[in-house]
Amino acid sequence: MSTGVVIVIVAIAVVLVVLLIVVSMRGRQRRRAQERRADRRDLMEAERQVGRAERDADIAREEADRRGDPDR
Repeated sequence: MSTGVVIVIVAIAVVLVVLLIVVSMRGRQRRRAQERRADRRDLMEAERQVGRAERDADIAREEADRRGDPDR
């Protein structure tokens, strides 16, 4: 093998390694973005549940107050 062929083969190997690293990093970024979106959805759902629970508690308190006060 001549020196030129070895240089070309090494250059191709370096390019492939760099490409593999870039693709791997990009995949990690996408997975993290998906996890953040899922976390945001979970947080929104939890906030909705808290709102519903607070409304239900308010309604229950009002009904208990009405039952305790026969003039209402």
